[in-house]
Amino acid sequence: MNIYLAVGIALSGNFLLSLGMILQKRNVLWVSKDKAMRLKYRAHKAGWITGFILMNMVPIFNYAALFGLAPNIVAALIGSSIAFTSLLTAVMLKEHIGARRLAWTGALFASLTLAGLRGEAAGHSFSPVGLFTFFSVPLIAGFLLRATRKKGRLPGVAQGMAAVAGAMGGMMVLMMRAVQLSAGPSILSWFVTVYFYTYFMAGASSFMFIQLAYKDGEMASVSPVFYGMQVLWPALASYAVFGSPFDPVEAAAFAAIAVSILFVSRVK
Repeated sequence: MNIYLAVGIALSGNFLLSLGMILQKRNVLWVSKDKAMRLKYRAHKAGWITGFILMNMVPIFNYAALFGLAPNIVAALIGSSIAFTSLLTAVMLKEHIGARRLAWTGALFASLTLAGLRGEAAGHSFSPVGLFTFFSVPLIAGFLLRATRKKGRLPGVAQGMAAVAGAMGGMMVLMMRAVQLSAGPSILSWFVTVYFYTYFMAGASSFMFIQLAYKDGEMASVSPVFYGMQVLWPALASYAVFGSPFDPVEAAAFAAIAVSILFVSRVK
């Protein structure tokens, strides 16, 4: 697949993710526990359901993008959803977007463009040992943090949970690529490869740990760590798992993406 087409597919999927999130936010009163409130806002039902559908279409776009881009690039492009959400919030929810956030949003898009254009298609082999090592390390760290959390609220645990959640979210893209490489052309062949199930394990773990992080920490300190690790962990893992050659410009782009996400999430 042409690299520009693959980048466009990945960005389109992340735009739909952001649009889906905004539609659900805009129409969330439809799911109120109050019956009178649900009836009053029944017109928002279609908007909420549309948002839910759009959010769950993202894996299809990422799967297609992996035919033209390396997994670390596809994972990095997920960061574009932060920028898209920020812009769509201003347009659709009429929330103010400050000059600093707008500037960092531009920096994020520039970094994503550099990473995307610098990236190449992934190879056709991978290291299962490397893949499961990078899958296991954050998972074990997460359960250790959870055990620590039960003993009392300690500083940094919420951010650690967010880092684990982001790493596991990033691993979903690598597991998706492993499914492509290990399964046959038939969709039915997906069900006989272990990577299909570890893909969902990564997603479930990411969801669980980010909920714990949200419970114990402030959004402003948790979200940047979560989204930053979604970029940085698969970028690091790709060198060991897929034998990706080290490219200093690409590495600098990944770092710039993480920094931009940090500031987009925190400034107003």
